[in-house]
Amino acid sequence: MTFHRGIPPRPRPRRLRGILMLAGVLLLLICLGTAFVALGAWVYISQGLPRIERLADYRPPAVTQVLAFDGRLMTEYFQQRRYVVTLDQVPRQVRLAFVAAEDGSFFRHKGIDLVGIARAALANLLAGRVVQGGSTITQQVARGLLLTPQRTLMRKLKEMILAWRMERSLSKDEILFLYLNQIYLGHGAYGVEAAARTYFGKSAKDLELAEGALLAGLVQAPSRYSPLRHPRRARTRQVYVLERMASEGFITRAQVRQAQNQTLEVRLHRPQTVSAPYYEEAVRQWLEERFGRQMLYEGGLTVHTACDPRLTEYGRQAIASGLAQLTRRQGYWGPLRRVSAEELAAARQRPLGPGQLEPGQRQKALVTRLDQAAQRAELRLGPARGYLTLEQVRWARAPIKDLKENRPRITSIEQVLRPGDEVLVRTLAREGRGGWWRLELVQDPVAQAGLLAMENHTGRVRVLIGGSDFLKSQYNRALQAHRQPGSAFKPLIYAAALDHPRRHFTAASVILDSPVVYDDPSVPGEKWRPKNYSNQFYGPTTLRQALAHSRNVVTVKLLSELGMGYTIGYARRLGVASELVPNLSLALGTSGLSLLELTRAYGVFADQGKLMEPVLVERVLDRDGKVLYEAQPQQRQVISPQTAYLMTNLLKGVIQEGTGRMMRELKRPLAGKTGTTNDLKDAWFVGFSPQLICGVWVGQDDNRPLGHRETGARAAGPIWKEFMGEALKGLPAEDFPVPTGVVFARVDRISGAPVASGQQGGFFEAFKEGRQPGASDQEREADQAKQAEGFLEAESFSQPEARGAIPPPPSPAPNSSPTLPEAAPAPRP
Repeated sequence: MTFHRGIPPRPRPRRLRGILMLAGVLLLLICLGTAFVALGAWVYISQGLPRIERLADYRPPAVTQVLAFDGRLMTEYFQQRRYVVTLDQVPRQVRLAFVAAEDGSFFRHKGIDLVGIARAALANLLAGRVVQGGSTITQQVARGLLLTPQRTLMRKLKEMILAWRMERSLSKDEILFLYLNQIYLGHGAYGVEAAARTYFGKSAKDLELAEGALLAGLVQAPSRYSPLRHPRRARTRQVYVLERMASEGFITRAQVRQAQNQTLEVRLHRPQTVSAPYYEEAVRQWLEERFGRQMLYEGGLTVHTACDPRLTEYGRQAIASGLAQLTRRQGYWGPLRRVSAEELAAARQRPLGPGQLEPGQRQKALVTRLDQAAQRAELRLGPARGYLTLEQVRWARAPIKDLKENRPRITSIEQVLRPGDEVLVRTLAREGRGGWWRLELVQDPVAQAGLLAMENHTGRVRVLIGGSDFLKSQYNRALQAHRQPGSAFKPLIYAAALDHPRRHFTAASVILDSPVVYDDPSVPGEKWRPKNYSNQFYGPTTLRQALAHSRNVVTVKLLSELGMGYTIGYARRLGVASELVPNLSLALGTSGLSLLELTRAYGVFADQGKLMEPVLVERVLDRDGKVLYEAQPQQRQVISPQTAYLMTNLLKGVIQEGTGRMMRELKRPLAGKTGTTNDLKDAWFVGFSPQLICGVWVGQDDNRPLGHRETGARAAGPIWKEFMGEALKGLPAEDFPVPTGVVFARVDRISGAPVASGQQGGFFEAFKEGRQPGASDQEREADQAKQAEGFLEAESFSQPEARGAIPPPPSPAPNSSPTLPEAAPAPRP
């Protein structure tokens, strides 16, 4: 056979078929191998993946809200600021805005969108940066809820597998619900509800299309597109979302134009809360102890408290006013600082202007000039200027160095101020437009105060203030501090006397106020001679007069007759849990108590002998509205209603004629007692009306004296009076109810002796039935039987293991009142 040069021979058909068959077999083997590899990879990657069933009970970290008794928000606790909302609480157009921005084919794909991935890759390549995400909404949910945020190929494959599984197990609405509550949208906002509140100050259900588009544009990069930091970028992103919505057919072009032309008021909104920081912190500690830290910060609890914001504000104002008056009496601590001559000259040359001042502001100011002839100081407050007169600084005498009032009076403004002094002032009023500000010299108080108010009959704590400024000191002096109550402890001893079964004391019983000497238990071989505040003795004195005028010697003698074991046991019945020193100085209030303990003990008198369990938290709900805790106001009858009323009647006498006379200005039935400790270190006033009981403490954290004559009536009394005056406004001026078993008999006010019928003078004293003058033998026997029963109960409370109704209070802070000697000098009334 002859072949032509350059022309290859044609292959035979049989050989060609063999080659094709071999290629087909190889291709099949490759496909099968690829399938087996893919299947093996699928099985390998699927091992250990989270179960989709976990999403059925979606419980993301959510905000715990603490509410006042009127429903207003007090504070929030959270790790992630998130409020879980149902899908129907988010407007349809807002939902579609997120879909258009992040996954336009969400309602069409099965969890993975390969076309979308390719489109996003191309768009990002052309833009040179990430402008579109390739993950579907389902993938984002899988990544956010079931996987770690690390960026690896393996995690991406797991994400795709989980997304496919989620689409088989959950509906589109269920996936969208998870997504809208889980996403982070910047400035601490997790989920669409938190974002709506953060940027627009409204709930998600009230969002409009333009607002929803703005939020949807934040998902990709919340910081980069923040409308607060980068409004132009946020606007560009919003327009992109609206265009995507139109492209997907979610909205019309007219809606796009309308939304683009809408002006949005975007600013950082924080929840409007009432101010009760010491109350909030006490509640936070209780919640963490009871439910744990994770539940507190992630559980989405709703906590209803007994806090009354209105009364709390009255208490804050009363403390501020009372401490301001006290610090003026204590003296002037000097300027905040002295500026250099150069700084003073620059201040004098600074251009004048109105400044951003309002009446009542506290402001730093610089003294620039003294006018000796006019006795006036000129000051600069930034661009504004003001002046102080001699009358405004007369209070600024040198600080008290001892307990004697021996400081010279201020007669010249040069005694107080010099050019270059930087001082604290309060703006009073401006004279004319752009004129001088009339100022008042002020200073921050060094003393502290605590105020606690409870509702009678329920124990609900309406006000809890543990200091003058929570930002400066979080130490809660109403709960944690243990300070000597001084004479404020005396009512507990007088109540024990009225209940003693063998002594048969009454308010008209007489004890001789005369010198007495006891062995000093703190110093072996030494003697202790208690004395009254006035250093005088008053002879025969009724218990009423002794309590009203806070006579120390009578109270010490009374405690000596009652006995330590009985009296301490009786105090335990009234809820006192702190350690009580078992010696006669206890009569003068030398054992430290918390303000809560003492106020609660007085509450027994106010509530007809019932000891109230203090209630701060009324109810706790979980995120689904299920009740986790509900307080049941608890009361225990610890003394008889008759004894409680007799003590209330005696404490009314303290206000009517004793150390609490200033409270008569409130013109309503009140009962209470002052208390001042040795060397004037602590000042108290605890008292009550038929509706409300309030305790006030004033002192210094370093336990230094408050100053000359700073007794309970002078330092704590004005705070109590101002608070109760506001708190009781609008309430009826009710008197305390008289229980059965109490009778009245006319006795002489000084001697306590009965006043015969037809004789002039005297007043009607309250007695337990059977103890009044002229009582029948049957009445006396009935009274003795009741008292014997009460005595046995009191003895049981005196055992060491019976520590009272409230748990032992926390240990005092390092700067609280230290433990004092067992026998101390006499406190003031």
